Amino acid sequence: MFAGFDYGTSHCSLAVFHDSGLQVAPLEGDASLIPSTLWAPRANLDFRHDAQQQLDMDSQSFQDLRFGEAALAAYLADPTQGYFVKSPKSFLGAPGLLPEVKQRFVSIVAAMMANVRQRAQTAFGAEIDQVVIGRPVNFQAAGGNAENSQAIEMLSEAAAEAGFAEVNFLFEPMAAAIEYESKLSAEQRVLVVDVGGGTTDCSFVRVGPKQALQSDRVQDVLGHSGERLGGNDYDQVLALQAVMPALGYGAELRNGRLVANNYLVDAVSTNDVNAQQRFYAKACGERLQELVALSVVPEKLERLLALRAGRGTYRLLRQVELTKIALSEHPNAEVDLDFVEPGFRLPASRTEFGMASERLLDHLQGLIREVLAQSEAPPDVVYLTGGMAKAAIVRDHLSQELAGIPQLDSDHFASVTEGLTLWAKRLYGK
Repeated sequence: MFAGFDYGTSHCSLAVFHDSGLQVAPLEGDASLIPSTLWAPRANLDFRHDAQQQLDMDSQSFQDLRFGEAALAAYLADPTQGYFVKSPKSFLGAPGLLPEVKQRFVSIVAAMMANVRQRAQTAFGAEIDQVVIGRPVNFQAAGGNAENSQAIEMLSEAAAEAGFAEVNFLFEPMAAAIEYESKLSAEQRVLVVDVGGGTTDCSFVRVGPKQALQSDRVQDVLGHSGERLGGNDYDQVLALQAVMPALGYGAELRNGRLVANNYLVDAVSTNDVNAQQRFYAKACGERLQELVALSVVPEKLERLLALRAGRGTYRLLRQVELTKIALSEHPNAEVDLDFVEPGFRLPASRTEFGMASERLLDHLQGLIREVLAQSEAPPDVVYLTGGMAKAAIVRDHLSQELAGIPQLDSDHFASVTEGLTLWAKRLYGK
């Protein structure tokens, strides 16, 4: 059996053709999406492999792992008793990774992929050995060939360890375009805007019934652009705007100076391993204790120390993410920080969130203009996919930038997966 696999920064999903139709696999209970998270006991992070260098899923080290919402629950139950990894895809293209660090990330990604593959095989009663995996246009902001090649090599190695015998890759926005194409009866030029958890990608593609018959779509791609900016970055700016001032961001010291912002920025940079290591380092704790004694409003930094003591940075960003989602439905919302201080809640507004996100929205605008400049004609339609593309501040910005061009919503969390599966059928189907 072959599959399309969206190994996303925030979530994973997989689909196959089963009983003559495209079906998305249940990956956590009945849910077709599973968060891209893993928890492992501190004493058991080394995974065993068999003779074919595939993960030994029957080993105790694998059985002890938790994935998705179960991983987050295990972490929140006691943050000191295990390793919690969120969105490892964000790091695969990072320059300067040492060989042992690369191998650690490959093992973590392989474990996530193996869990998804196993659950899908159980659901459909067949082995899945051929797969098309989605990839962003650029894994890193710089978008260098070396960084992209490194990420693809690591994903390929992880997929092999997870048990996939044959692996191909397809740009995620191209996959969304193929899913959109399956509904068309006439040719169109579509601009796919994919704002996901870790990356923003734009593809300008010629689609239609005639194009759908082709096994090589290079000639139909009118333009590509992409950057490593996504929903996680919007979470961080919302955290800095709505939450961190109450934890010492911009706080004044008695000598007239301000608390250095790097402590607060590191705290909310949960997708940056180095930032989290700095925040939880002994020296950081000692310096924050000194700053409490020097602060005009010491209770703010005491909250930051409480957050640090409880290793609550991931939990804080999760609460901010929930607030971000609420702001797409309501002009105002609150961030629940009861785990930092009983009854502690902070207000957030869509207007202020939009202002705090101006830099990110400017980048989105730049990516759209870059891809449109690669074609002589404008798009017939804009097709939106990715979880962050549902956010009101993003949609309002796109409406201004692309005024007069119809905007259509995909199934924001399934369109890429379905497109990857349609492409897998083109490559592997009999």
